[in-house]
Amino acid sequence: MTSFATDRRRVEGSGSAHHGAGTWIKERVSSLILVPLTGWGFWAAASLSGSGFDGVTRWLHSPVNATLLGVLMLVSLYHMQLGLRVVIEDYVHKPFGKVALLLLNALFCLALAVIAIVSIILIARQGGAGA
Repeated sequence: MTSFATDRRRVEGSGSAHHGAGTWIKERVSSLILVPLTGWGFWAAASLSGSGFDGVTRWLHSPVNATLLGVLMLVSLYHMQLGLRVVIEDYVHKPFGKVALLLLNALFCLALAVIAIVSIILIARQGGAGA
């Protein structure tokens, strides 16, 4: 009995940081959301090919299309951020480098998300007036 208690104490706290399962679940949920959204995105791109800027702005003027495109962009960027975070946590071992890369990853994905949403809104608003 004493040996078990000693062995157990020796290995306690050396396991996972208990956040891997949560990230794994978030990755799987975002993947499931991306399956139909990506199919819709390919269909939309195929149907818009050759329609030019005016056709795309008219198409994006629809609230349904603008919303689905925005959700596709946000979920894709969130999924990308999660994946890059796991890679950084697994393969970067220096604490300062890890923190710096995690911060850059989060800021880069956030910047892309803001640019994407603002662009969608601006183009969608132009679709009603300009086309």
